[in-house]
Amino acid sequence: MKTWEYKIINVRSENYSMDPRRAEELNRLGDEGWELVSITSINFKTGATDHIGMVFKREKAAASV
Repeated sequence: MKTWEYKIINVRSENYSMDPRRAEELNRLGDEGWELVSITSINFKTGATDHIGMVFKREKAAASV
């Protein structure tokens, strides 16, 4: 049976967008086997999108016996 591990990253958004320089970090996560499975805007006190929340998952390595 496959099992999964998850990583949650909150990124500050500027003018309702994410800094394009984040692509390097996202490519590194992909190289490490992480897959983006969800993205959502996070609104704090201002009612505007202050942060972008991303959820990644990857298959856990099989436990050695």
